[in-house]
Amino acid sequence: MQAPTVSFSLNCLLKLLDITIMSPALLNLALLLSLCVTLATCTSIALDTVSTSGSDCVLQCTAVSEPGVQYTAVRWYKVGQAPAARLSGLVTRDLPNGTVLSYEGVEREVELLDETHNILLSNLTCADSGVYSCQLSAPVGQQNRDGEIQLILTDCPDSNRETLVTDACLVIVATAVLMLALLIFLISYVCLKNTLKDKNKKTPKKETLLDAPLKPLEKKDLMLIYTLGPKSSKTPTLKHIFV
Repeated sequence: MQAPTVSFSLNCLLKLLDITIMSPALLNLALLLSLCVTLATCTSIALDTVSTSGSDCVLQCTAVSEPGVQYTAVRWYKVGQAPAARLSGLVTRDLPNGTVLSYEGVEREVELLDETHNILLSNLTCADSGVYSCQLSAPVGQQNRDGEIQLILTDCPDSNRETLVTDACLVIVATAVLMLALLIFLISYVCLKNTLKDKNKKTPKKETLLDAPLKPLEKKDLMLIYTLGPKSSKTPTLKHIFV
């Protein structure tokens, strides 16, 4: 039984917002992409295992190994509930035939089955429900592989699904807010552009005519020239008259 698990990252929208601010021509495309993100489901397929409390259950490792890669270890974690989503280590084993070791502080008994990467949980309780992660550690130069599986106990409150629905609502609200911000930016940009265009049309341009005829100077202009002219000496001069 497979079910889609909603997974989404707002960093993509933030980067897209930075790009559209620098280039208004991409703004319409950003709005369309945001709408597609809201309507379309960005999902990753996870395997659901349904059981009841008090029974035994085998959880399959959904990490897909790459052919030809010799992985060094297999590790199992339990994923904490949102928003923290912290990984709590359960068991680990070095490959191919290493010893199975439990992480420090683990109270739940977990058995890692031989010849597989699956684990066995005995005598399930409501505390065992949730999401588990299987990790294959690759050697240097290769990529680690991860896979998740959700354990659902039908006779226990389904808090995980309520959390997923809440997260999906938050994603939709955040996307709607970003779309509104992009729309406001577009309207502001268009209004500012039109305002500057109208202002440039109304502002008269001053032209200097070099070929205009010269006007005669008025009396006040002549007085100004006389005032700004060379200063006369304050020392009186003597005039000699010879007869």
